[in-house]
Amino acid sequence: MKNLQLLLLVFLCSFFIGLRTYYYVNQFDNAPQKLTNQLMQIQTDSVKVDGNFLKLTGNLQGKKYLVYHTLKTPEEKSIWVGKELPNSALVSGETEAFDVARNLNGFDARKYYRSLGYNQILQIESLKTLKKQKFSLNDLRQQLIWKIDQRYSRRLSSYIKALVIGYKDAHFEEYTAAYKTTGLLHLFTLSGLHIQFYLGGGHLLLKRIGLTRETRLVILSMIGVLLTYLTGGSYSTIRAVFSFLIAFACLTFELSFSKLDQWSLMLFLVVLLFPLVFWSVGAQLSLYFALLLLYLNDFHFKIHQQMFLFSVLSLPVLLHSFSEWTIIGGLFTLLLFPLFEWVILPGCLLLFMGCFFPIPHFLSKILDSIFHILEKALDLAAFPNLTIGRPSFLILLVLLILVLWGIDRLKYREKVLWLVGGAVVLLLSISFSAKGMIAFVDVGQGDSIFIKLPFKQETFLIDTGGRLNFKQKEWQKRQQKQLSDYNLLPFLKSLGCTRIDHLIVTHNDADHMGELPHLLDELKVKNLYLAEGSQMELRSILQSLKGTKIHLTKRGETIGKKLKLQVLSPEASEGENDDSLVTYFTLNHQRFLLTGDLEVAGEEKLLKKYPQLKADFLKIGHHGSNTSTGEQFIKQLRPKYGVISVGRRNRYGHPTTETLAKLKKYRVNVLRTDQQGMIYYQWSAFTKKGEIKVLIDFLDQSW
Repeated sequence: MKNLQLLLLVFLCSFFIGLRTYYYVNQFDNAPQKLTNQLMQIQTDSVKVDGNFLKLTGNLQGKKYLVYHTLKTPEEKSIWVGKELPNSALVSGETEAFDVARNLNGFDARKYYRSLGYNQILQIESLKTLKKQKFSLNDLRQQLIWKIDQRYSRRLSSYIKALVIGYKDAHFEEYTAAYKTTGLLHLFTLSGLHIQFYLGGGHLLLKRIGLTRETRLVILSMIGVLLTYLTGGSYSTIRAVFSFLIAFACLTFELSFSKLDQWSLMLFLVVLLFPLVFWSVGAQLSLYFALLLLYLNDFHFKIHQQMFLFSVLSLPVLLHSFSEWTIIGGLFTLLLFPLFEWVILPGCLLLFMGCFFPIPHFLSKILDSIFHILEKALDLAAFPNLTIGRPSFLILLVLLILVLWGIDRLKYREKVLWLVGGAVVLLLSISFSAKGMIAFVDVGQGDSIFIKLPFKQETFLIDTGGRLNFKQKEWQKRQQKQLSDYNLLPFLKSLGCTRIDHLIVTHNDADHMGELPHLLDELKVKNLYLAEGSQMELRSILQSLKGTKIHLTKRGETIGKKLKLQVLSPEASEGENDDSLVTYFTLNHQRFLLTGDLEVAGEEKLLKKYPQLKADFLKIGHHGSNTSTGEQFIKQLRPKYGVISVGRRNRYGHPTTETLAKLKKYRVNVLRTDQQGMIYYQWSAFTKKGEIKVLIDFLDQSW
């Protein structure tokens, strides 16, 4: 009878969540639409200005949009960086759907923003601010952010905003790089510790006043709702508030719910409110970590044993999210958690109160010094993360089953060595996959091609992508970010690749080698190949290299051991387009020709030198420009596939209609990174069966 009731409860919960999810998903639009002079409510605490780029959250007709706008003048910029920000405006522009992942295992913007309730992106063409309308909690939070900025130094204000009201500004990433490397960044995410500090402190105060438990529960619930709004409403905060209130309600009404029952009730409420919550990495981690801690607290292990187990048992979800494991994260958390709990968090809260009441100035100096010392110490103690790769859904599922099985055995002090052995085998299978790959990575307006042989026997990277910089006025300049941190590096890490055996730079244009210095810092590169003569412009980069062998190569030479890339051009180079290093190779009975930005004149020389040259896959030169891909070149090569690496809506008009017409004339199947994201050819070492895959089915997308 009890089992029947449980099954009925599960069915009812699933039914309501399914119904809620159906209606939630159907509220979103996919089709682009033109908006003219529409009234938009602005969430002022979401406003971020970076150079001439404005980003905010806006509400139109009851739907939430992620809004982008390019500021036209310094005067317009000053409106968005002051104390009083407008909370409504008349806007005209065009909406567009969020991107799905553009590279294998990459960031899926559509899933992430849909999980947060965003409908679409709104690209604003014109924006007219209106007089301030009624005051809201978002406006209050924005005012708190402004007060903290005015009161303290940039570093200290960045930390206080993150720890007290959950706001991470543009400089937060810069200051917390060492915390990220050492696995301590989670301490700056508002979660159980912070909510326990706030609501627990409030509860003690209400108890001292002499209020009944029922009254305390009502007041704490209201405080919890207020805290959720004032701290940005992150999933970790919502989970922590629900968990605290459910536990207190059980105590108040003497309900005999186990801790697992309480966690399940919290999960039900979160999913009911936010049906796509599991599309958010932050929510996945917060919910999973809470479940782990629930079990570990019952084991009665010593603190260091609990931290070690927590670090190991959280590995599957961490790998699914980040592809790597911070080996020393548990140790640093164990060492520094008391400092955060008893000094840093109370200190930040005290300084936050100092925005409204006078406090001694030396307190801010002490806390600023603590943060500065921590940054330096952690930077010195940083240890490279263990990059394992991102598990497939099936491997992730098996790993989670092993975790739950292991927890059950640990509870009764039974051996788990064979479970650990099985997990290790699964983890090794991620990096040493039997599948080989040739990937044309979507790096925007640029080139980057990655080759991995089965079982990671040998790896090649041809070009790195990069940003073409254009002259801007000082007020227009944005924070410089490394593009490879968002496209190439996450992809490589997801395959468990931290070492490149052969890195080839075709020529010296920024869109082909702009990320080279950063990649040399982030990855171990065994061999670096440049066309002979092109190295002169790269002297500053090459002089600082350690542990990487530099090769100056030319026509007739071969790159690689297991796979041999033949260098077909040039004889000598000055690093220009027509001096591009051209390589040719055969893999799994498929012929590949990679031409960099080779132009028509260079193509003609190549044909004279190699009159019998044929290719199945041709990397179209210069992103489909009409200065490359001559008709005679296509006619002789007769490629089956032409791959164009090009940025979406690029200012050059690549690929040109002329180039596309030539490819169509000779029945070349065109694959484009701007339309289809990453394009890759994959084959199995066992079956030898190969197939072409793309990340985006362009015909099914709304652009």
